[in-house]
Amino acid sequence: MKTQLYAAILSGCLIGGPAGAADFDFAGNFSRDNSVVRFDFSIANPGNVTLFTSSWLTGGFDPILTLWDAGGQLLAEQDDGNGGGVAFSNGVPLSYGEFDSYLTTNLVAGDYIATLTQYDNFAVSSALADGFLRDADPWFTQVFGCGNAQFCEGSLVDGNGDLVDANRTSAWDFHIVGVDAAQAATVPEPPTAMLLLASAMFFGLGRWAQPRNRGGMTSAIV
Repeated sequence: MKTQLYAAILSGCLIGGPAGAADFDFAGNFSRDNSVVRFDFSIANPGNVTLFTSSWLTGGFDPILTLWDAGGQLLAEQDDGNGGGVAFSNGVPLSYGEFDSYLTTNLVAGDYIATLTQYDNFAVSSALADGFLRDADPWFTQVFGCGNAQFCEGSLVDGNGDLVDANRTSAWDFHIVGVDAAQAATVPEPPTAMLLLASAMFFGLGRWAQPRNRGGMTSAIV
């Protein structure tokens, strides 16, 4: 199956961030439970970078964010964020829930990879090339139990002790705040080989190039 991927790319000056840094907003849908979306990004100067999702509160699945260096070595893995709240991207306040992913980290100048998967599709090792726990099981969440038999949360309880609706959607929204360039692509099976190939193309072929449709909505079928 193919997934339609939408990327709203907006540029702006980030106060307190690296010189020339911008914010990048992406949105799309998974075609199956074990889909992987890769984000390649670069920063020219060291500084804080924030990566977060904002799709849980509108019914999206429970995301896992994993951060890698350009060679595919694990730097951080983040499942549930910091309790929920509001974060800004391109000057817009975005609400995120306790089961969204949220990571702020100080990075040296260079190239990085972020991947987005659905819980509990964690990386199997510290090497991106080794893949993810559910690579061979496209509909793994059906065992968690829900009427949809996909994108299920089972009997998840939130921080208030309330039962979460087990039926989630395939939607995700992802934001990269304070970087110089970023792009996203869905990853067809086998996922790990395509992850590394596409990243090599991004980092090797003009990583600083900005999208031509700055300030608008671009779309691609991948």
